[in-house]
Amino acid sequence: MSNIHILPSDVVSRIAAGEVIERPASVVKELVENAIDAGATRIRVNAEQGGQRLIQVIDNGSGMGRDDALLCLETHATSKITENADVGQISTLGFRGEAIPSIAAVSRFVLQTRRPEDDIGTEIIVDYGAIRDVRPCGCAPGTHIRVSQLFGNLPARRKFLKSADTEDSHIEEMMLNLALARPDLTISLHLNGREQLRANASADLGQRVAALLGKDTYAAMLPVSYSENGITVRGFITKPGFTRSSRREQRIIVNGRSAAAETIFFAIRDAYDTLVTRGRYPGTVLYLDLAPERVDVNVHPSKREVRFREPREVSAIVAAALRRALRSLPGGEDPESTRVVSLPQPPPQVQAEPPLPPTRQMPLPLPLPPPPRPTDASPPQPWQNLQPTPLPDDSSRATEPAAPDVSAAPDQQPLTPILDDATTAASVPSPPTPSPQQGVLNALRLCGHLGQRHILAESPNGLVVIDLRAAQQRIVFERLLKALNSHRVQTQPLLLPVTLNLTIDEARFLRARLDNFADLGFILEPFGGNSFLVTAVPASFPNSDVGKAMRDILDDLRRSIVSSRQNTIHVAQAASRHAIQARDRLTNQEIQALIHDLAATAMPYACPNGKPTMVNITYAELEKRFMG
Repeated sequence: MSNIHILPSDVVSRIAAGEVIERPASVVKELVENAIDAGATRIRVNAEQGGQRLIQVIDNGSGMGRDDALLCLETHATSKITENADVGQISTLGFRGEAIPSIAAVSRFVLQTRRPEDDIGTEIIVDYGAIRDVRPCGCAPGTHIRVSQLFGNLPARRKFLKSADTEDSHIEEMMLNLALARPDLTISLHLNGREQLRANASADLGQRVAALLGKDTYAAMLPVSYSENGITVRGFITKPGFTRSSRREQRIIVNGRSAAAETIFFAIRDAYDTLVTRGRYPGTVLYLDLAPERVDVNVHPSKREVRFREPREVSAIVAAALRRALRSLPGGEDPESTRVVSLPQPPPQVQAEPPLPPTRQMPLPLPLPPPPRPTDASPPQPWQNLQPTPLPDDSSRATEPAAPDVSAAPDQQPLTPILDDATTAASVPSPPTPSPQQGVLNALRLCGHLGQRHILAESPNGLVVIDLRAAQQRIVFERLLKALNSHRVQTQPLLLPVTLNLTIDEARFLRARLDNFADLGFILEPFGGNSFLVTAVPASFPNSDVGKAMRDILDDLRRSIVSSRQNTIHVAQAASRHAIQARDRLTNQEIQALIHDLAATAMPYACPNGKPTMVNITYAELEKRFMG
């Protein structure tokens, strides 16, 4: 008996639906793209409970007659392509004929449609792939599709969906990209009966970008307009000083299709080159128009990615377009004076490491000052791994001369201390006895700087390399948690409130977490639409660029998934990670104060993200390396 058999049609439909319909946002994407292909100028989307209970898409497109309405429910039935040659030059958003039958196979599906020339429309009711009724109906010209109980016949698949809020955010992001891709259409989104997005048709691309991404983002953007060898690049890119901590705000539209392409992302990195620091990403809204046969949109089941026939050429042209826009900045070269003629190499798999800092002369060793300022650290938890071990007999080692005091070296520029002495002394009581880690850290002898981010120190057990940024993050994090646990959050009112003009999904995300921010001392007030006013920050928050820090915190939080119980602590972790600004080299006094503050924390050996704040290289390990 044969082991190979043909799958039943209902099983095939469910498998196909799993590839095309990943989540409710996928349903919205497929239906809205069909409406666009049908020539609609107005599209409205309604969703309830993250799209799991209801998704409605209403358009004023060309509609369908009865026969076409029935045929569109069949697998691979489409009006977009007719022959093999059409696959290589697709100019529509949909073309496979899989979306509607896949959606109907995993939901309760109702289709109402009418052509403008018809007097009456057609209504088709489908329950999980089985047609229940076909009847005439009265409806407006266009198509109205209602999807309810999504994945109702696939309980296991339904369990993999996230919370309603998370699914709502995916729908918002999808609609935002679709609205950016087609500024000539009027698009609206209603979630649970409340309008979340409205984009009226406009011939002004900048107006659409400002309305959807926020006035702050648009004000920091430069226009892009460039054409070469049949490829047109237009849109907007942000100035080098306005960057984000993730690539989320880099939006690419290829021939009217919102998609991702590694070739374009590489071109953006290449164009900005040294203008942005590693780990920062400029925002972009780039529209690429080229012949359909030069781009392949059939490389991903959900059509999220595209590939180009000549990726190097496309990458070079995009990079040239962005460089031309960047040279229009004050102090830049004449946009017409430079022309990119060489093609970049293929996108690297790993981003190159930044160059090593220039060699500096190491300052002389500096003994630590007398005992540290009083701190309030409660008895910390034991930390066995980094406890110092007794040294071997030191009689064989040469006695080191006393180190001169170079704390007032002329080349050191005073900077604002990380810790406010008055505030600390007033609010932090002194512990009765020094904690174990205080003894270890206070025994360190500062030896010098290693670049701008690390310092070298000697402990009784060997060499210690301290990461200044990680140490500062730990200090800020524990101050925020201490204030949270004591219910005595000290805030610092801003002299001039900072206005945050956010995108629609950012505003919705922040609105649901205002209480978590307030628990830590961040006072934000809704200011109408998608804008918020930051009126106060925690007293221990050292970052002076509040607007940039708040956007980075939001980016950080949106990339992570935590339970509601952990939200406030997670906000504190994100805030501490983005509270520290790049600074010049710290003075010796500031480093000493930082070590004292780090010693007062409950967990001085790791930053809030779990990475070490210091690395200890023992004398035994050093001797082993030199002895071989």
